Amino acid sequence: MAGFDKAFEIEIVTPQKQFFAGEVTSILAPGRDGLFQVLKNHAPLVAALKGGTVKLSLPDSKEKTFTIADGFFEISNNKAILLTEDIS
Repeated sequence: MAGFDKAFEIEIVTPQKQFFAGEVTSILAPGRDGLFQVLKNHAPLVAALKGGTVKLSLPDSKEKTFTIADGFFEISNNKAILLTEDIS
């Protein structure tokens, strides 16, 4: 598929369970200082998140959207993790 050369890994975790794990081509997330986007080969980053909407763009051109509570986001070496208290 076309998007796999631009894909990287993400894991979304709450205290109760792993909510999502897979490949994405883009992440749009609500940081404490404003909305930010992450693509493949992003520089290492740790960010505090505020409650809001997270949008994942998948390699097959589909999108997944979630609403999160406050949390934290980290990316390094094309592996991202999003930790949040609650997600729907």
